[in-house]
This record gives sequence, C-alpha cells and structure tokens, in this order.
Amino acid sequence: MTCGWTARAETGIGALIVVAGGLLIRRSTAETRQTVGIFSVALGALVILLPTTLIGMCKVADHACRLTTLPALEIIGVVVIIIGGYLIWKRE
Repeated sequence: MTCGWTARAETGIGALIVVAGGLLIRRSTAETRQTVGIFSVALGALVILLPTTLIGMCKVADHACRLTTLPALEIIGVVVIIIGGYLIWKRE
C-alpha cells in the first residue's frame, strides 16, 4: 500500500525537520535562521506533496490513513511552511 511508503518518506522528512530545529537552537545567527527558514519551507512543501501528489495514500476513503493521517500531515506541513516563512522574514 502506498500509505506505507508515504509513512517511511514522512519519517525521513520529520527527521530533517528535527535536525533543522537543532541547528537553529545550536547556532542562532541571522544567516542560520534564514537558511533554516528556506530549508523549512521546502520540507513543509514536501510534507504536503508526498501524501497528496508524489506518493499518495490509500484509495479507500474510510481507512485511518485517509481520515486522520492525511489531514494531520497537511496541517503540519502548513505550520512548518509558516514557521519557515517567518524565519526568512525575520532579520536581525
């Protein structure tokens, strides 16, 4: 099932988001914030695109992966994009 492949890919994307957060905590210079912001926008877009376009999810509408996981991934992706956009916009 494609939802299993999406879960594996999203786990990797999630690990990269955690690394970006750790980098932001470790070095909080303006250049690092901007770079992590760009990185976060790209990762947030991937979080949304993997289950919707690139890999997909189950075709059965009443499976848990369609009912709960897909909307959760879309919300998380949007939040990551918003945070990334803020990091790009914020210049100190």
